[in-house]
Amino acid sequence: MEEGSINAILGPNGVGKTTTIRLLTGLLQPTKGDIQIFGVDTQKDTFDRMRRDIGVQNDGNLYESLTVYENLKIWANFYDVSKEKREHKIQELLEHFNLENRKYSKVGTLSKGMKQKVSIIRALIHSPKLLILDEPTSGLDPSASDDLINYLQKIVKEEKVTVFMCTHQLQGLEEIADNIFIMYDGQFIVSGNSNFLLKQEWPGYEFAISTNNYDKSIESLIHNYQIIDKDSEAKKLIIHLSKYTDVSKVIRTLIENDIEVYTVTEIEHSIKELYFRKIKEAQNREL
Repeated sequence: MEEGSINAILGPNGVGKTTTIRLLTGLLQPTKGDIQIFGVDTQKDTFDRMRRDIGVQNDGNLYESLTVYENLKIWANFYDVSKEKREHKIQELLEHFNLENRKYSKVGTLSKGMKQKVSIIRALIHSPKLLILDEPTSGLDPSASDDLINYLQKIVKEEKVTVFMCTHQLQGLEEIADNIFIMYDGQFIVSGNSNFLLKQEWPGYEFAISTNNYDKSIESLIHNYQIIDKDSEAKKLIIHLSKYTDVSKVIRTLIENDIEVYTVTEIEHSIKELYFRKIKEAQNREL
């Protein structure tokens, strides 16, 4: 993983995502091969010092009988964060995640979403270089999810923090994750830059075109262009182009054949589509 990037590990339950996190943090040791964090092997004694640069969020281990502030203060002290920096960081994070008014509330009185925010803030309290998140948006409402993503993008850009997160939230992931890792049966079946993987899977460009004459549209285009889907009921077809600028030629061809063009919409494929396609391929290989 590159420094200052957001990386997402995806996969069905039980394929090894949590095991991967435990390997990254040194809680488990690999049976073969090696893992390096910041150039230090997780199996070396010196890796203990590297853990101070790692922040890990999960759903448990908050002290429910203590206040939000007490939880964060204790955690900051574990990492020897100075009092001045600790107070500034706590205030900054509570304000960003809209928890300032619950600073002195006992954690046990908070909703699931609020507890999730506290666990994320706790992982951030010592300004880690590597931030590991496990289903970070679970229990968060859309507004809180946006706040989290905005904060992650901010610290990645400004502080070069590297984020590694396990998530089942696939919608819009291509706008968040620089790199994705799709896991199945203990292996990464897909890994790489999000945009590159999408272009690799769907090379070229696709446009959905609706007109007033479906049959004539197909007749006008089929000899020179690749039509990959048709919807006669909606009078719409999907065309594949190798060059983006060719869409103007397609429109010109239709108009020259006295066909009225209602809409031309570029189709943008998503990580969600890629995920389900690759998981299905992996399942089919098992049959």
